[in-house]
Amino acid sequence: MHKKLGIILTAGLSLLLTGCSKVSLSTTAKTYSPDGMVAVVKGHTANHNTVTYQIDNGVKHSVKVHDKTFVIQVPASDQEQKVKLMASAGNKQQQQTVKVKAVKSLGNYQQAVQKYNQMVVISKLSPQEIQTLKTASALKNSKNSMNSQMMQQMKQVQQVEQKVQHIQSTTKREQLPAKLSGIHNVVDNSAYTLRLNVQNGNLMGATMMIPVKSFKDKSQAQQFGTTFAFFSQALGANGKQVMHEFESKTKNQDKTQTTSKTIIDHGVKYSIGFSTTELYVYITKA
Repeated sequence: MHKKLGIILTAGLSLLLTGCSKVSLSTTAKTYSPDGMVAVVKGHTANHNTVTYQIDNGVKHSVKVHDKTFVIQVPASDQEQKVKLMASAGNKQQQQTVKVKAVKSLGNYQQAVQKYNQMVVISKLSPQEIQTLKTASALKNSKNSMNSQMMQQMKQVQQVEQKVQHIQSTTKREQLPAKLSGIHNVVDNSAYTLRLNVQNGNLMGATMMIPVKSFKDKSQAQQFGTTFAFFSQALGANGKQVMHEFESKTKNQDKTQTTSKTIIDHGVKYSIGFSTTELYVYITKA
């Protein structure tokens, strides 16, 4: 009798342990589409504190599980991505693979940054100095012999070019990094935060986060407005027109509402979202 009872208890314990080590892993979809700068992959798992994931055989990452639910943010890319998810218990492992659809990019990152940084520098020059730079190329390529007037103009050109070099070195914090990969905050100050997503050398999207209180500060509001207009211009949009529409759509916004508004200009889409403390601008390809 005791022998039979021992066998039963052992079998029961074995079943209990097997049940505890059972691996479960599921996702809410098999294919996801990016919204803004990321695609949000959601899923469920039981008896696990973390889920490991890997994007296109890259570096493995892990996310915590809360109430049997996990959320993974996959940066938007111009190429389709495969995301392998893994959950394990003991020597057992469960895997799931989902796809993230490709989306159009805003263009080559380095080209956009070059245009933006040039505008930052030029904005520090006077109209006369800008005109001097415009005539510099013609003077340098001139086949005519130098007269006193042309020599004076060349001297002015050299002075402006020296000033440009000085501005380039003193405005590093206002400029965007020449090289970037992944999602990063490239500017973070009291007026606004600018976050960029760069994949495969292409700018996939940008997010600007502006504290509502900064609009009440003239200097901070101007700082945001200048960056917003320059960045739009660098993407091929009409910076002044976009800024005008932005002011129109946000001027009478009830800060208790969270509904978004949209601007599309020259193939660039601006989705504006609101909270009680911040305003968000999500910039993607239309």
